[in-house]
Amino acid sequence: MGNLNCKSSSAVIKTGDSNNNTSNINIQETTIQSSIKDDKFAIPIKIIYTPNNKPIRAAVFFIHGGIFSSGDCHSHPTIAEGLANLGLVVVTASFRNGKEAPHATNITNKDLNDVIDYIRNRWKNIPFGLVGSSSGGFFALTLSQTLGPSIVSFCIPICPVADPFKRASYLRSSISGSAISDGYRTSHTSTDSKRILEKQLSFWKDDDSMLQAGGSLSSPKHEDIRTLMIIGSRDKNVPFSVTADVQSWATRTIVIGGRGHELCDEVEVVTGGGYHCYLGDIDRFIDYSLSLKK
Repeated sequence: MGNLNCKSSSAVIKTGDSNNNTSNINIQETTIQSSIKDDKFAIPIKIIYTPNNKPIRAAVFFIHGGIFSSGDCHSHPTIAEGLANLGLVVVTASFRNGKEAPHATNITNKDLNDVIDYIRNRWKNIPFGLVGSSSGGFFALTLSQTLGPSIVSFCIPICPVADPFKRASYLRSSISGSAISDGYRTSHTSTDSKRILEKQLSFWKDDDSMLQAGGSLSSPKHEDIRTLMIIGSRDKNVPFSVTADVQSWATRTIVIGGRGHELCDEVEVVTGGGYHCYLGDIDRFIDYSLSLKK
């Protein structure tokens, strides 16, 4: 399994899948030191895996969402545990972003890369993948295209804010009440749109930085990184236009009909969001991606 005997708090819980099969989920929590010079911040991380006698398929960094401004290593627990049930070691982290670490400081990128270095040093001989939700999906996409196929075996963005500027434009249309006439199929309320835009801009600060970020994903630097994008057809947080460029080059794009930002049925959605409606697709895609690495 790799070295899982680090000094950390740990717990074993039982979780069920969509067929009511239960598994033991082992959760460990620890911290890693930031690599930024003279920075005393210790990055909290959570390691989630299912103890069994089978080989680990891959180690995955699951990057949480939170409108580029919030969330932590405890965000989206059901998704992380669902991934662990696929035979993956899943690591989540409380990286800095938002007003405490705006985009221009590069602190977020350094925190994320510190976590990646930790994962790759600890599980050296197994494939590594990136999974991200919402704003975390943007980071997963950007990191995969920056690091390249020698490091990243697969990338799975879930409802990603793939183009922050296009998302800001949509939110501004929703604030003004013109989203539908501007060509969007859905819209948020003005109040919700203002809240989301304010949080997003606490990180990006200006349109130029968002334009540059979206432009960096308009075409792939590394087409051979297998990328599975999962989106909802009625997502009020991330409409189709925000993911359109990545849809044009992703290996697979799965659109879940009639669903919004929380993709699964309400009965399956608990704290952190549901995952059952697309976990099987992820399972098959990982098999496909890893088979190409052999």
